[in-house]
Amino acid sequence: MGHRVGAGSGQQFARRLAPPPGIVAPHAPVPIPNARSILRFRLGALLAAQLFDFGTFTIMVGRHGIEAEANPIVAQGFMSFGLPLLAIGKAAQVVLVGSILVILGRVLATGSLTRRIATSIAILAVAGGVVGGVSNVLVH
Repeated sequence: MGHRVGAGSGQQFARRLAPPPGIVAPHAPVPIPNARSILRFRLGALLAAQLFDFGTFTIMVGRHGIEAEANPIVAQGFMSFGLPLLAIGKAAQVVLVGSILVILGRVLATGSLTRRIATSIAILAVAGGVVGGVSNVLVH
């Protein structure tokens, strides 16, 4: 029962081929985002898109007047109650949609249908904010 010739040389060879610390090997598994990080991303995107819409609205109204607003409900609300009502409405919209996303993310987090519904709601809310903001910017 002697010593094997070359014992341990395979381990030394594998260490030589390993990438240096801090470098990810190409075969390393890619981390999958968890549900909490996805929810944070959705809420952040929702808030950013709606703030973009509101910010561009205030600039547009300052430059071109309320007549430039394409949405008659928003225009009427602005003429009747001013900017504070629209700010409260925008905040309520973000809270409502954000709450729906949180509830869908927590209650039935394992169901694929629930994930699809939450994703669809987030995409529609973000798209609405972006489209509103872009339409405000494109006013001449």
